[in-house]
Amino acid sequence: MHFKTGLQSKYKINKISEIATDQLSEFYKRVFKNRYKTLTKHWKWWYRSGYLDYEPIVLISNNQVIGQAGLIPTKIQIEKKILPAIWFVDFAVLPEYQNQGLGKILTKEWMNICPNQITFCNDYSLSIFKKFDWATNYNTKRLARPIDPTRWIPLFNKFRSNFFRSIYKNLLKKKFNKIEMISPYSIIDNYKILFDSFNKKQKQNITLPEILRDEDWLNWRLMECPFNRNIYFFEYKENFVIVHIIKTKNIKRLHILYSYYLNNSEEENLFYLIFKWALHNSVDLVWANSNKEELIAKFEKILTKRFTKPMNFASWSYDKKIHEKLKLGLTNSQGIDSDNDIISLEDDYL
Repeated sequence: MHFKTGLQSKYKINKISEIATDQLSEFYKRVFKNRYKTLTKHWKWWYRSGYLDYEPIVLISNNQVIGQAGLIPTKIQIEKKILPAIWFVDFAVLPEYQNQGLGKILTKEWMNICPNQITFCNDYSLSIFKKFDWATNYNTKRLARPIDPTRWIPLFNKFRSNFFRSIYKNLLKKKFNKIEMISPYSIIDNYKILFDSFNKKQKQNITLPEILRDEDWLNWRLMECPFNRNIYFFEYKENFVIVHIIKTKNIKRLHILYSYYLNNSEEENLFYLIFKWALHNSVDLVWANSNKEELIAKFEKILTKRFTKPMNFASWSYDKKIHEKLKLGLTNSQGIDSDNDIISLEDDYL
């Protein structure tokens, strides 16, 4: 694969599968410093490489990787149509090659891979996508609640003030005393229970764009996940919440990956039960994403509005009708999608 520009004598673009591991590792070490070992070891799973024949592309100069446009292939469902799509992730160009137009060329090549493209991105990337007429949507919110706020206050960390931390946590525990305690189930040992409940949920009518969570998707994202030893689900009166427990840099996080409800009257109670479990299991931060207003409102009762932030969702399709539909966002997108969860997996997680 080569550029169709005047730069082809100096640069070329290859599929990631054509690149030696040591070349990738050297590139990742420079651009993804905190997770380059994890990415080098698990990039095939991370990028779901080869699914639907899609895989990331890399920019090469003098036999060195100098840029990458990552992707995660998936399927989206719009009414009765099931369509291929790719998440735009892990885009980077080495500093010494920036401001030469290479990022724009790499993005153009990436946009030729699949007709339907979606991403959650930072403000800088969003400004680039807007130049390519991508649609934007800000309905998805990221919510977080530090269970122990003192961990994020330098003065407390300097003096290791465990005394004040224990007082704060004990007061918080009293607030949840009347709520029963439940424990999560291992994904690995209870996959069939989870899959059967997912099937019930998937049979609901779909009118707006959604991620298709079929058996292939579940197997890849949960059963084949290299980190699934730390993925669990809570179940309460036919409601399920999948969580990922992550500990990096002495911070223990609980990511709410996906929540779904067959009994809507109990969904709020389940979040209180999860928060109580987190409180009693040394979790420092609870985190979630959602674009459903009623769910966000229930999250915020526990996770507080102070740490709620809108996320940049952008989309593009070569089919004008699909492009218009995607402007509405993905109605079932949560923390489990794209690389929202796994981007936090720094090398000390291993």
